[in-house]
Amino acid sequence: MKNIYNKGTFKSFEYGKIGPYLKKHGNKKWRRTEKSAIEDQLSEITKFLKQRKKRRKLIWVKITREINGTTDSDYRSFYSEKAFKSSINRAHVARYFLINNKTNKK
Repeated sequence: MKNIYNKGTFKSFEYGKIGPYLKKHGNKKWRRTEKSAIEDQLSEITKFLKQRKKRRKLIWVKITREINGTTDSDYRSFYSEKAFKSSINRAHVARYFLINNKTNKK
């Protein structure tokens, strides 16, 4: 990639030189077209495959809490084991049950 675009130490008021505004837009256009030309050349040589991120598995849990003799159960999902463990360590948790095959139907 040669630096053929409008750069230099010349000043805009010098005769026969390009002004700073036109220089800025010329450089932008050069970078845009040159970048696409380089990408086209590289795509002929190699193929860049976009990697997909794996969807993280949710940890589904049924947590039963007992407060003043009343029990309350709720289903919760967690992305990380750290968040799951911190929710178990909260107050009044009587028991918890891990659910392996929980699927969301949308």
